[in-house]
Amino acid sequence: MITATIGYPLDTNLLFLRPDRLTEMTAWLPLTLIILLLAVLWWLWPTPLARLFLAADRRYGRLHRRIRSSEGIAWHYLEGGHGEPLVLLHGFNADANHFSRVSRHLAAHFRILAPDLPGFGDTPSGEVDSFRVEDMANRVLALLDELGVHDFYLGGNSMGGYIAVAMARRAPERVRALWLLAPGGLHSAQLSAVLEEVAEERHNPLVIRNRADFQRLVDYCFVRPPWIPGPLARFLAARTGRTAVRAQRIFDAMRYDSQPLETLADGLETPALIVWGQADQVLHPQGVSVLEPLMPRSRSLVLPACGHLPMLEKPREVAETWLSFTESLARGESPSSRTDDG
Repeated sequence: MITATIGYPLDTNLLFLRPDRLTEMTAWLPLTLIILLLAVLWWLWPTPLARLFLAADRRYGRLHRRIRSSEGIAWHYLEGGHGEPLVLLHGFNADANHFSRVSRHLAAHFRILAPDLPGFGDTPSGEVDSFRVEDMANRVLALLDELGVHDFYLGGNSMGGYIAVAMARRAPERVRALWLLAPGGLHSAQLSAVLEEVAEERHNPLVIRNRADFQRLVDYCFVRPPWIPGPLARFLAARTGRTAVRAQRIFDAMRYDSQPLETLADGLETPALIVWGQADQVLHPQGVSVLEPLMPRSRSLVLPACGHLPMLEKPREVAETWLSFTESLARGESPSSRTDDG
């Protein structure tokens, strides 16, 4: 013990660290730095962790990122699996990652191709001057030409389902069957909670400007929202917020300048499975009763306790339903009737 000049006893360990204590502190230093780095990334710089979470989700879904140019557009798309091509189109303000979870249950049966549509995800809008549903459909068909894909199954959620029907109307000989997950574009269906806000010219919940808008839309889309890590939520909210003006333009072109889904679907002979969440607040599930009678070879399924994104909320269930549907087509059975899954 040493007595300091001011008269207090001073522990010599404060002056000279013992070798064992120095080794212990050195061993903890890397872990401390890692924790600090993760804290900075989690709260201040979300992009690296968000990209990591998305990559993990794609790996879970057995999907890989690809880039291909077509008609001046640098398309980003996901690909994986084996079998007949299944093209999957995401909804408004979403991206191809929305199909990562359901693709895990489909990759053993289909070659999945899921593009980010122009203006969404990692596909820039480039020189695109029209976002009418008919023009978007033509662009996806041109991309598939570039990829050498002629005959394919075709699925889509919300806006993606709307585009899928436009593609089947444009090139019925190429589309083997449609998988429509709460498709958009209906004008005669009952308005949902979201579209009531749009009709009353209040804030459009589908156009995200900040993190609060993002969380509000998540609440609209799900009955039981999946866990979205904080960095991923902040990354997605910031990305969509930067393109809010363009998103509004795309929404207006789809909603007001395109042919209604009723027109595109009327009499369409392509076999179709229509899936809708009973608790969908984005597009009213009454749309099933509007759409199904228009498509003579359609079958519908209404999922209880499910919102607007069934491929995220109930991925295994909707995948199994699609597999059953395509197997019945292979056996030559005619699709018909509506079912409520209980």
